[in-house]
Amino acid sequence: EEFKGSTIVELMKKEGTTLGLTVSGGIDKDGKPRVSNLRQGGIAARSDQLDVGDYIKSVNGINLTKFRHDEIISLLKNVGERVVLEVEYELPPVSVQGSGLIFRTVEVTLHKEGNTFGFVIRGGAHDDRNKSRPVVITCVRPGGPADREGTIKPGDRLLSVDGIRLLGTTHAEAMSILKQCGQEATLLVEYDVSVMDSVATASGPLLVEVAKTPGAALGVALSTSMCCNKQVIVIDKIKSASIADRCGALHVGDHILSIDGTSMEYCTLAEATQFLANAADNVKLEILPHHQTRLALKGPEHVKVQRSNRQLTWDSCANSHSSLLTYHHYNTYHPDHCRMPALKFQETPPQKSFPALVSSSFSPTSMSAYSLSSLNMGTLPRSLHSTSPRGTMMRRRMKKKDFKSSLSLASSTVGLAGQVVHTETTEVVLTADPVVGFGIQLQGSVFATETLSSPPLISYIESDSPAERCGVLQIGDRIVAINGIPTEDSTFDEANQLLRDSSITNKVTLEIEFDVAESVIPSSGTFHVKLPKKHNVELGITISSPSSRKPGDPLVISDIKKGSVAHRTGTLELGDKLLAIDNIRLDNCSMEDAVQILQHCEDLVKLKIRKDEDNS
Repeated sequence: EEFKGSTIVELMKKEGTTLGLTVSGGIDKDGKPRVSNLRQGGIAARSDQLDVGDYIKSVNGINLTKFRHDEIISLLKNVGERVVLEVEYELPPVSVQGSGLIFRTVEVTLHKEGNTFGFVIRGGAHDDRNKSRPVVITCVRPGGPADREGTIKPGDRLLSVDGIRLLGTTHAEAMSILKQCGQEATLLVEYDVSVMDSVATASGPLLVEVAKTPGAALGVALSTSMCCNKQVIVIDKIKSASIADRCGALHVGDHILSIDGTSMEYCTLAEATQFLANAADNVKLEILPHHQTRLALKGPEHVKVQRSNRQLTWDSCANSHSSLLTYHHYNTYHPDHCRMPALKFQETPPQKSFPALVSSSFSPTSMSAYSLSSLNMGTLPRSLHSTSPRGTMMRRRMKKKDFKSSLSLASSTVGLAGQVVHTETTEVVLTADPVVGFGIQLQGSVFATETLSSPPLISYIESDSPAERCGVLQIGDRIVAINGIPTEDSTFDEANQLLRDSSITNKVTLEIEFDVAESVIPSSGTFHVKLPKKHNVELGITISSPSSRKPGDPLVISDIKKGSVAHRTGTLELGDKLLAIDNIRLDNCSMEDAVQILQHCEDLVKLKIRKDEDNS
């Protein structure tokens, strides 16, 4: 009990709807009633007041101590529109500065959605000193405002909201301050940075391995510099509170020798940035720390770092040519993690790509940083732009009349999966949903206030949102223009602001660029096409029954929606005969029956298609 906090959670729901809450436990089960799952998009999850693992002590004043599991479920189902839960939770552990950690702070500006910023807080001051904690962010809701902005991570401490300090406030007071602040608020957040003494003392290259969550940006911008009459790739900027900043092993000026085993020796800046953007969830970077200016003749003293009851123990080991440093970044917060990154050094064989001479004498002719999203599913960037600001939004609006998409539709390129693709553009009009808005999140460059050098990408699509239901948008699509204003001339913040402004009018027009597979299409014959299908999302094909159709004749594909799943395969064409859907033959089906079969398909739809020499 001494390490548990408590809070009151109030939820409002409409009659006939559920809270989106799964509860385990009960007097007939092992353990007290606790939250075992929060359905994404559900009322409980969007309230940002509950977390998985929370104990539910009472519902609307009814104590659950002696309730069976089925009685708890029944009570939650049949409770009225106003639900008041008394909740108990595990108190977050206390981070101690100096035990392999230093604290830094960062200011983050967030916009509310549904009166929350998309994170759960725990802790706060308490009469019992053993229970007093800072206000800790224990969960960042996927798809919420904080998650989309990307800076805040579970385990961070919230120090102030719009200048109001939270030191000494209780959990209830901190919740009240967050609720009562405006739609936009500036939060001061404290975060942990690992102390890497081994990096400072290294006398040779290091192999740094960073484990990050899927799709998360590392937070570094690269540039080029001259070293020993040779161009090298260096870290130009590190975003505050990014994964790169928190790991403590990367610094501005470090040479990047290789990314995931690929040497940077002959790479252009654009290629290096692309390699980094497409790196796996375990990124391996060979770096030469920025402070090294002498010959790397002797390998560094080999160092091993181990976790031991919140202490770091250092062992001196034999010489090696390089050291491996591993940093794990936890996306979800758990008290057991104690927020301490798992770090280790281990011996690795000499790398052939290490230069004999290492130096960090950077010339002033360094190229400007080139930032790219970590989610670019497309081809290599088509052009390099300087990242200096290029004027105001007003100037951009004046230019919008002359705007033509600079993205070539004719050229074919090789996509990341080795598939030959060409790019196309289309316009999509979305009408906002009152709960989820448009249902998309964008991802741009590392620094939100820099002018975008390539269009922002769709990094997340909310389930059952207008963006998903339109059937045209996919993760990785590039947003070329928002309401006619080109994004490539604006900053990432401005692109997001255009989306927010559109949500006030409930309508937005997006011009998107997407990849279409360059399929080898036979001129005639029968073949199968497999299309991924989501519930309530159309495949994008229209089927017609020719007026001359006799029993046994096939139905015909008469239209393919641009940008849809069907269009992106590059295989289907107008006039194709549809013979079967998921092995159900259509020769004796009416068009209405065929449409019904299509609508009830799940996950993967297999279409049997026949092409004739003359697809008229």
